[in-house]
Amino acid sequence: MIGCAGGVQQCADSRFTGWIAGRVDRGYNPGDAGNRAMGGPGMTSYERIVKTLKRESIDRIPAGLWATEEVIDSLMNDLACQDLNDLYGKLGVDKIVWVQAPYVKEGDESLEGESAETVRKLQEDLTYAWGVERREMSFGPGSYMEFAAQPLKGVGTISAAEEFAWPGASRFDYDALRTLCKENAQWVRMLFFISLFEIYCAIKPMDEALMDLYAEQDLAQYIIGRIAEVQVQYIENALKAAGDDFEIIYISDDMGMQDRQLISTEVWQFFFRDHLQRIIDMIHAGGKIAFYHTDGSAPEIVDCLVEMGIDVLNPIQHRCSGMQRERLKRLYGDRVVFHGAVENQEVLPFGTPQDVRAEVVENLQTLGAGGGYIAASCHNLQAGTPLDNIKMLYDTVRAEGHKYL
Repeated sequence: MIGCAGGVQQCADSRFTGWIAGRVDRGYNPGDAGNRAMGGPGMTSYERIVKTLKRESIDRIPAGLWATEEVIDSLMNDLACQDLNDLYGKLGVDKIVWVQAPYVKEGDESLEGESAETVRKLQEDLTYAWGVERREMSFGPGSYMEFAAQPLKGVGTISAAEEFAWPGASRFDYDALRTLCKENAQWVRMLFFISLFEIYCAIKPMDEALMDLYAEQDLAQYIIGRIAEVQVQYIENALKAAGDDFEIIYISDDMGMQDRQLISTEVWQFFFRDHLQRIIDMIHAGGKIAFYHTDGSAPEIVDCLVEMGIDVLNPIQHRCSGMQRERLKRLYGDRVVFHGAVENQEVLPFGTPQDVRAEVVENLQTLGAGGGYIAASCHNLQAGTPLDNIKMLYDTVRAEGHKYL
């Protein structure tokens, strides 16, 4: 395994400043009766997540929910829920709510004829600030969004890339972020979307982005640097505007395929390590938790990320090479909280409820041994996933999640 020079190895709880201790130790009690009742007397979902991150005593392993809109709608109908909070309570979900500052472009007055909901969804689209156009594609039980126009497609020089309308960090609506955070004060809140290579692959086709890393390295350094600077400024502004009202910052850069890394560790270190270290250090300096998402098999890069100080690793696709649960727990269980891991390619969509129960129990026994685990699907629950399987996931965590602490 390639070593990772530098980095600080320390337990996750040492990265917290006063916001966690103050809110929990003073008896801060966000949430309603339903939020508390599903977790048992005396502990809310907020407290359960925060105490998991701090490695303090909890009543059971927390359970997260990542799902497509189709799945949420199906669950709401099946469980006769009045709203999302009602759904979280009935399932027993310890929700981490995603919050962001929507982007307002110059010329958005052209949206005046659209409904407020349409404008909001457009401005909150993860790629709207970057000039990317997407289109909806249907596949039977659901739909997904794919890129329709990528502004740097075919761009091969720095001078051409300089002409791109790079987002301005000041144009994000941080007042809206603050409002959203306060509206969700009963839950732990996670600021998103911080990314380097995923943004690169949005503004430029993925095949071109990958080739740039090897054949057009000066161009790749320029593009990645510009992306990183926008992300850093976004975090700085978000912390100033709403730093007391969210707890986690989400970094997403998929670096794994099913059986190997997307790029070599050497290339990752050359292009991404320093930028990510700056972002992680900034997150910790602001008293927040660094939550890192990478799908697939990326064992060497994950090793570097842990040494660099990430606090939470998601989504734990443990069937992928080098991402086995036992291995991750043995190597990083004292430094990283694991999030996800309930298998979402075969077990959840195609297994039986008993298959799901066995999968969840094995996760609790391995990743959850002694705490440091938030149970959830290892990516969004997809349209067509049997509802009985989804409900079994949460029933099992509620029934079994206390046994392995």
